[in-house]
Amino acid sequence: MEVRQLEYVVAVAEEGSFTRAAQRCHVAQSALSQQVARLERELATKLFERTSRSVRLSESGATLLPHARRILEDMANARLALDQLAEIITGRLRIGMTQTANKTLDVVGAIGEFHHRYPAVVLATMSGPEYELVEEVQAGHLDVALAALNPDSIRPGLVFSPLADPEPLVAVVPANHPLARRRRVRLVELESSEFVEFRARTVLRNMVDDAFNYVGVERRSAFEVGQITDIIDYVASGLGVAVIPRVFATSETPGGISQGGVTVLQLSEPTLSLTIGAHKRVGPESLIVSTLLDIVTRRRRSGTTPIPTQS
Repeated sequence: MEVRQLEYVVAVAEEGSFTRAAQRCHVAQSALSQQVARLERELATKLFERTSRSVRLSESGATLLPHARRILEDMANARLALDQLAEIITGRLRIGMTQTANKTLDVVGAIGEFHHRYPAVVLATMSGPEYELVEEVQAGHLDVALAALNPDSIRPGLVFSPLADPEPLVAVVPANHPLARRRRVRLVELESSEFVEFRARTVLRNMVDDAFNYVGVERRSAFEVGQITDIIDYVASGLGVAVIPRVFATSETPGGISQGGVTVLQLSEPTLSLTIGAHKRVGPESLIVSTLLDIVTRRRRSGTTPIPTQS
């Protein structure tokens, strides 16, 4: 019993004609008929009842048909799996990541594990703000961008898949700040302080701007910085206060954390959080991208110890 014989049996059964089945399988009718007859001799049974006007399955043929279909489907799936394996062994993967995504998901560690498993894959990475990376995915220059979701800027032709629980935002103030003895703070209580801001147009900056606008506070922005770790250094130097993702406050000690010259305070506004995930183009996801995201998900960092709620 050969795979092509099963293919011919299925074609004849579905077309109800040896002629149409031969056309569908791109073979001569005589060749197809010979192979079906050969299979019938091998099985010692008739698979089709033939008349001058019609061809229909015999009882034996009806019994064989679902098995033949299943075998052909398994063969097609096997070919697809091998094709995908060839892609992931010899393909390329272009990854974008924001600093918050890397800190939250350990993207660089995941890329390292991927490279160890698939060393022949050509890897390329790009770091930057969410809006730049998403534009690169949209243009086809990146295969995936790991970044926060900007709910105010859903790009056509793209889909977003969350990869972690929402990352809360926290306030950081100098250790000698009047609020440094507190565990939590409201945005309006930061009004009198100068701010160290993250760069404009980013999801973090937009979220902070919107939050302060909502509570009616016009904060004084003294500095604009492109790295969140630099923001912490600015705050530690007494140059202002800031609102950052909690994952950058790495102390394991809960509540009112003093570390490196700054104190981390929980915000009373509970909805202030970033959702980190994968921005991809709409359509079937390639195995090479899904493999990386599987590694990212497995290695996902849990973040810092949550700051307990306390007034």
